[in-house]
Amino acid sequence: MKRFFCQCGQEVFFNNLYCNQCARDLVYDPSARTLWSGELRKGYQFYAHSNSGKNQYVMKICKNRFKEAACNWVVSSFDEDGSSVCLSCRTTQTEPDLKLRKNKKRVRLLEMAKRRMMAALLDLKLISPMGGDSIKGLKFDFLEDKRSNPKSEIEHVLSGHYQGLITINVAEADEGFLHVMKEQMGEKYRTLLGHFRHEIGHYFWCRLIDIPGRHDAFRQVFGDERADYGEALKKYYDMGLQNRWMSRFITPYAGSHPHEDWAETWAHYLHMVDTLETAVSYGLSVYEPKKNDFDDWFAEWGKVAQVMTALNRSLGLMDPYPFSISEVVKGKLRFIDELVESSGKLPDNFKKTAPTPTAPKPASQ
Repeated sequence: MKRFFCQCGQEVFFNNLYCNQCARDLVYDPSARTLWSGELRKGYQFYAHSNSGKNQYVMKICKNRFKEAACNWVVSSFDEDGSSVCLSCRTTQTEPDLKLRKNKKRVRLLEMAKRRMMAALLDLKLISPMGGDSIKGLKFDFLEDKRSNPKSEIEHVLSGHYQGLITINVAEADEGFLHVMKEQMGEKYRTLLGHFRHEIGHYFWCRLIDIPGRHDAFRQVFGDERADYGEALKKYYDMGLQNRWMSRFITPYAGSHPHEDWAETWAHYLHMVDTLETAVSYGLSVYEPKKNDFDDWFAEWGKVAQVMTALNRSLGLMDPYPFSISEVVKGKLRFIDELVESSGKLPDNFKKTAPTPTAPKPASQ
């Protein structure tokens, strides 16, 4: 994620609704892929000025700004769906019982994670700010089960993907539940954002791989996805992979089936791209993905990961990046990078009318 600044010079962050320094309202514009500072007015209108103050832009805010989602996005002026909610919010199909206070917080955290993931997809040009076919069939169900709500009719909710519908157990937004599941599953890394990145990987397998002419290339890298999925997962949960996975997969779960190998590697690719963009934005690196050769930014990733680990250890925290990437996994990441590079193109008729605002320098201290 790149850095954002309010017109007053204060640094602001991706999910902020207003500037803590000057109280200007903030919105994220998916067309310009930046935060604007300005003023909310009646009729869900947002008024922003260019940094020079000479130009004024009027945008329509997402109606979920004032609901549990606390969404700070605007509805793109190029939107093809005619919606009153933004590109991200319209993909939410089902929410948990919002009469329960804990579910309000959960929905806010779920939507925040989803927006961050969607912004990364916009940056990679895998989806369009116009919506339309670029998010065709993509829906999210945020469900709870009896473990977190005894009144729920569902015994057990498993996060997963089926034909564009992504299900997330809302309890994953609870730190306690996340930690317990991490321990039970023997995972070194488990985050809410990671769930979204993993499941969206299954969606893009359908969009980018499950088309004529792509299967053979996929199978050469990840294996044959036609292997029985249910049987493969049963074998994985019964027997595990011991230490055999480390030379071929990014995580043990990736070794359970080619579909999961793809999704785990895809999620890891998004982790790397987003984190490197942040590092570049803060002056810690110069190798921004998509602007540099894969080998260059992959090598830079190792240096950035080392810095992150050293910083965490200085604070007495767990290592933030508990992974080791083998040459085989590097090849899988390269495959995804090349696929994204060739597929991530906006429609020819897309043009931005509002320029991306140049971030002012932070105010002097």
